[in-house]
Amino acid sequence: MHNNDITPDSLNTLYVTPENCRFYSVKAGFLGAEIGGETHDRVILKRAMPFKDPDHYICITDVEKNELGIIRDLAEFPADQQALIGEELGLRYFCPVITDILSIKEKMGHFYFDVKIGDVKKSFTVKDISKNVRAHGSNVDITDVDGNRFRITDFSAINAKSRRKLEPYLY
Repeated sequence: MHNNDITPDSLNTLYVTPENCRFYSVKAGFLGAEIGGETHDRVILKRAMPFKDPDHYICITDVEKNELGIIRDLAEFPADQQALIGEELGLRYFCPVITDILSIKEKMGHFYFDVKIGDVKKSFTVKDISKNVRAHGSNVDITDVDGNRFRITDFSAINAKSRRKLEPYLY
């Protein structure tokens, strides 16, 4: 981008509200939106702060990645619109919740996790544990070598044995 491509108008952000934006489902399973009277049959939603503030500042783009607007606060939208938005975000930000840590083993700089997600056992590998295991308040987020995210929603609520296994890696 050249300096002369930036204009005051190009820096304006449209904050969408229920008054100027309506979301709808498209037959192919995509999310569409009418924003300021303009119809977009496929929009993509991305959270600006997916871990710390997932319900605020959600960017809406078209398939060419042109910004169409930003949702400041998801709670401003009616329940049916929140459900559509939440379903779309759930697909992009799928994050299974860990309910129990069975073991964590280190081998040659990789950490091998055996956990339970509900009643299902799951194994995954974490590299560079100092960057990929993060505490955010009571939540702990873990990212594996494939970029998959896992979450412990309340670290103090999981059993003490599980907490002891993970505590040495929380920085």
